[in-house]
Amino acid sequence: MGKIVQKANLLNLADLMAYREGYKSSEQIRRMDVNFLVDTGAAMLCMPIDLIEKLGLHESHTRDVVTENRRVKRRVFSPVQIKVMDREADMNVMELPIETPPLMGYLVLETLDLYPNPAKQILEGNPKYDGKMVMDLL
Repeated sequence: MGKIVQKANLLNLADLMAYREGYKSSEQIRRMDVNFLVDTGAAMLCMPIDLIEKLGLHESHTRDVVTENRRVKRRVFSPVQIKVMDREADMNVMELPIETPPLMGYLVLETLDLYPNPAKQILEGNPKYDGKMVMDLL
């Protein structure tokens, strides 16, 4: 058993929309690859503020969160498009302190229909559907 680190490609969703509407070139879309620690105890996509700033995300709101030490307020930022393997989704980003590893929480995993395999230290597609991405509507 061990930790799972998953590489993901992130795009600033506002930049992507501006590109699709003809206001930006594809080169102007802010993007980056990030290695995330998969954390099924965390809810959201969480990143240190320095990475959030590099992507040019905007603060949306604050949310009360429970950390291992106490209850604190954290800022939530505008969404990114996250791509993992052959799957993509639009997800808001929660701020983490600098020097904290980026976290991929359970909401991201559920949205992308990915399951942690701790024995292999990888994420896998939903075994119920032969690894294919299928969304539950009911």
